[in-house]
Amino acid sequence: MPPKFNKNDYKAPKKPLRIFTSGKLLLLFIAISVGQYSYTGSVSWITDSLRWIETSISLERAGDAIEVTQGRENRSAPDEEAVSRGNAEISWSEPAFKLSGHVSNVADGDTVTIIDSQRRKHKVRLFGIDSPESDQPYYGAAKDALSKLVRGKSVGIDVKDTDKYGRIVGTVFVDGRNVNLEMVKLGYAWWYEYYAPLNGDLREAQKHARAYKNGLWADSKPTAPWDWRRRTRR
Repeated sequence: MPPKFNKNDYKAPKKPLRIFTSGKLLLLFIAISVGQYSYTGSVSWITDSLRWIETSISLERAGDAIEVTQGRENRSAPDEEAVSRGNAEISWSEPAFKLSGHVSNVADGDTVTIIDSQRRKHKVRLFGIDSPESDQPYYGAAKDALSKLVRGKSVGIDVKDTDKYGRIVGTVFVDGRNVNLEMVKLGYAWWYEYYAPLNGDLREAQKHARAYKNGLWADSKPTAPWDWRRRTRR
């Protein structure tokens, strides 16, 4: 037979302990609001709390997006060996010049002759510089310096003009180096300020050569070629 039911043995299930009842939450709400109002003159803690929650959610989503993106990048990034192989296959060429060729002759410290791909000869006067005359000190040294820089080499000419002697006037480049600038920096040519007054690179190169007494600047008062020509033509 089933056991007899005794109501004294029955225990009702305990109700869950509620820390915050609706009444307590209302009192807390009022207390926080009154406290903030008395301190700041306004009640903004509710709005601030909602903004904080919104910002936290946005940051969490942004973090998830970054992790996904990084995962994709890591999967698609080539290894270093593959990059090296790819770079090895790239061939670089010099920028296009109006005139290019091989230097066949060096006349002095500022004039060369080049032969282009059509076997035509061009006499080129280096723009913005002036080197010693043939009867002037350092003429031989200047010619040798320019020969070491360009003779027998492939050069590109940034053409500026044609002078009254029919020579092409331009800036000579060899292996990416500005030869006109190098000659001034080495101290074997002057910055020809009359024809290149705004060329700050040549001006600074001459300051450098003069400060370190390079080339002809080893003399205390070297004579500029234009002054030399004026004296000798009298």
